[in-house]
Amino acid sequence: MRSRASRLSGIAAAGAFVLAMSGLAATAGEIASKASEAETLLGEGKLPEAVDALDASVEAFWKVAPLSFRKALFVDSVTGFGEYQPRADSTFAPKTELKIYAEPVGFGWKEVPDGETVTFRTSIEIRSEKGLILAKSASPAVLQKTSRSKSRDFHITVTFDLPALKPGAYRLILTVTDEATGKSAPIELPLTIS
Repeated sequence: MRSRASRLSGIAAAGAFVLAMSGLAATAGEIASKASEAETLLGEGKLPEAVDALDASVEAFWKVAPLSFRKALFVDSVTGFGEYQPRADSTFAPKTELKIYAEPVGFGWKEVPDGETVTFRTSIEIRSEKGLILAKSASPAVLQKTSRSKSRDFHITVTFDLPALKPGAYRLILTVTDEATGKSAPIELPLTIS
């Protein structure tokens, strides 16, 4: 039990070090302090309190982390978080639908009467290899989920109909903006039109 708690504390301490190096030392101290508290409580056999303290450490980390993505890839199908069929390649025919799966990190929640809501706005651009914008989504798509608790197991699935592009190499830029925090980040995926 002790080595598991030490591992958790070590992970939080590593995260705290990264944040401290980026000028967020006060918050990094909070992250490490809560993780250390979780380790102590776990060692005392106070599992519910240890879980709460570890959650507080992760939430402090989550608040200061930039919006980023654990995974971002083209997929054939998605049925839920971590439940997707990766696409074998990134080659598409013109005028076909493509689907992107992404797992965001560092987003926020807004409190609503039924719990907590996560809301993202997404926009897509298709660019040439030289950066020229050749196509883009007409308006931002809104992706939203409400749950009774602050779930971090969240995924985004975005579909886009490709225009009639000439065969060649392109870049898809999916820009994701979190409504709760205002954080924004791009996902860049290379693709080929056959």
